[in-house]
Amino acid sequence: MLIVTGGAGFIGSNLVHELNAHGLTDILIVDNMANTKKFQNLHGARYVDYMDKRDFRRAIRENSLGAGKIAAILHQGACSNTLEDDHTYMMDNNFTYTRELLHFAIDRAIPFI
Repeated sequence: MLIVTGGAGFIGSNLVHELNAHGLTDILIVDNMANTKKFQNLHGARYVDYMDKRDFRRAIRENSLGAGKIAAILHQGACSNTLEDDHTYMMDNNFTYTRELLHFAIDRAIPFI
């Protein structure tokens, strides 16, 4: 299975569509489910499941992801809003989240892209 964080955003959804074009569909989409409009980006995409990033972060912290073999984590999840002025949110979302995923991947020898 591939995990695509930020998978419903512009870059992540295009990555999912390209993976599909190469015959890859065993994909877990991770994104902020509060913004359901982003999921329009996944129209026609094939993937096995999706998960809210808060639930995903909790699952990796608790080692309860419950997924099969993870082939790679393709980390596209970040806040790219250059006008965002909530420093605490930005550090948590863009730095801490990435660090958590990196350590999860390193500890399990999962490629992290």
